[in-house]
Amino acid sequence: MNESQPSLDESTLAVVKAVAVLRARRRADPAHAGLTAGAIAERVTGIMAPPRPGRGGWWCVGRVLDEVADAEFSVWFMPGARRIGISQRARPAAAPTPPVSSPFYYDGLRRKWIDAATGEIVADAAAANPDPPRHESGASAAT
Repeated sequence: MNESQPSLDESTLAVVKAVAVLRARRRADPAHAGLTAGAIAERVTGIMAPPRPGRGGWWCVGRVLDEVADAEFSVWFMPGARRIGISQRARPAAAPTPPVSSPFYYDGLRRKWIDAATGEIVADAAAANPDPPRHESGASAAT
């Protein structure tokens, strides 16, 4: 174990303090005046993570999930100086939706064919799709 790596107690204390700071920010914000302290506590939570070294002696020791601000923060700790820092994490780019393999799908609950692009009910999927895929159990299959 690296000598400068924070202990479990130090990491826990850093995450707890970061959560307390972010909760205090939400309580002080007039935009969230309608939320009680309990409601803010439910929506601003911290989680521990295995310590991961960063730059300049900083270690990432956890995360704070802030549902009030719809943000996620990394919790940083510098063991020698006993400093705590937080940084907002960038959201990952949204993955593009995969291409639809068929323009229609069958909804078993409604017992209807549904247009995959619009979600509308299709009266007759065979008539709407002039070139349906051939399946071995289809009407034109050899017996």
